[in-house]
Amino acid sequence: MSKEFNFDEEFTTDEEVEAMLDTVVTTVGNEAVIEDNRTAVINPYKIQQVLYTYKVLKYLTKGTDAKVSYELHSPFKSMGSVTITGKNLIFRKTEWFMKAVELSANFEVYPKTNGTVEMNFTFHGLTKPID
Repeated sequence: MSKEFNFDEEFTTDEEVEAMLDTVVTTVGNEAVIEDNRTAVINPYKIQQVLYTYKVLKYLTKGTDAKVSYELHSPFKSMGSVTITGKNLIFRKTEWFMKAVELSANFEVYPKTNGTVEMNFTFHGLTKPID
């Protein structure tokens, strides 16, 4: 078994925990910067998934106080999101709503301090590296 990934070894000090966390955060951050700097082209299939999600959520929330927005290429060029914010989020046609959830890489719901609820649909792979 490789010592590189030793799941059996336990932390013995707070410093070891902090050091490993720092290493993980730094490694992930460095990889994200490298990936974001690669030459890439648009992945039309992924953009289409964001577009479907945005349009179906706009349709499902029509006539309500909900705000639906989208963001492409943020926080990295390969990522995008669709966000719904409102007080009373009720969806008819739940199968369409669930299809939007399935298309996203990550779906989260949380209450905000102003009394609204926010739903975020995150998408990865909006671009394909070509180098």
